Amino acid sequence: MTPLAERIRDEIREGGAWSFARFMERALYDPDGGYYSRGGGRLGPAGDYYTASDVGRAFGGALARQIRAIDAAIGPLEPFHVVEFGAGRGLLARDILDAMAVLEPGLAARLRYVLVDRSRAMLEEAGRRAPEARATRPEALGGGHRGCVLAVELFDALPVHRVRRRAGRLVEVFVGLDGAGHLAEVERPCSPAVLALAQRYGAAAVEGTEAEVAPLAEIALEAMARCLDLGVLLVVDYGERADRLYGASRPAGSLASYSRHATNTAFLENVGEQDLTAHVNFSALEDRAATLGLELLGLTTQDRFLIANGILDVFRPATTAERRNDPLRAKARLQALQLIHPEGLGRRFKVLALGRGCRPDLSGMHDPFVQEFGPRTTSPA
Repeated sequence: MTPLAERIRDEIREGGAWSFARFMERALYDPDGGYYSRGGGRLGPAGDYYTASDVGRAFGGALARQIRAIDAAIGPLEPFHVVEFGAGRGLLARDILDAMAVLEPGLAARLRYVLVDRSRAMLEEAGRRAPEARATRPEALGGGHRGCVLAVELFDALPVHRVRRRAGRLVEVFVGLDGAGHLAEVERPCSPAVLALAQRYGAAAVEGTEAEVAPLAEIALEAMARCLDLGVLLVVDYGERADRLYGASRPAGSLASYSRHATNTAFLENVGEQDLTAHVNFSALEDRAATLGLELLGLTTQDRFLIANGILDVFRPATTAERRNDPLRAKARLQALQLIHPEGLGRRFKVLALGRGCRPDLSGMHDPFVQEFGPRTTSPA
């Protein structure tokens, strides 16, 4: 049992069972042992999972192209803010800043990057990697930003409540103790807020199934909307709209633990030593956005978004024999394939675009397959 697990066990013994969301909050964000509070050493090839920025610089380059298009559509803005929530190790910030310096030097000179993260260790690492950016915790961010807000692989790491359909009604999965004093699942009646959210989107609608709901996702979106006066909010994460997320294909829900690039369902073990994550309900984000005065600009898959923003440029024929044989060029092509492969990151990840005070026609929301191969009869998202 980890030291964090021991502290949680003692608090449960004294005060009673916790909701899974409370447990997940402590497991991930506890300042003295939470998974994300320890810095970025657990991420990347030598860690527990990859982020898009671990797979090379093409992802940041495509986002830089989209940011350039946003500025052209609603600006030019002076300054143009890019506010990245969940900035992590600063890899994406570095890639965007470097790509923009080449793509649009004028915008690069006007661009003010803001790194936002709950983890002090992550902020310190991100600040070292992108020293020209401002690094801040969410509570110190403030408002008045104009430009683009980014949330890449943030919502999947927000604490979730777990619900089950038991004897025709929904119950909530709490974390308590078994007879031996170990952390264990216990079932309790759903709180009114959790029950209402689960019923609204059809979570765990069939007997014996379970699912997750994330009230904190709506709160996080509100914080992002509050900081943006004018511009576009882009959410990149894995998930689905509610009809697919809570469909028959996921009878056990989407919650997973990640350790050493492998998933498991031992959610109560190795507390603070493994990541906990759940798929995002994009329907809930779209609905909350409407109440916050954000306009839906589109929802698409990551492969379509990246292709529409030029990621395939790396596959264009080289102009010289030296470049054709360049191993770095070959590596860049392989990295791009990882990001757009339809059986991997390309379709599992979605991109949600929301507008504040503007409605630009975003290139990333266009379906490049329609343009190249003719009309489709199904929605890309």
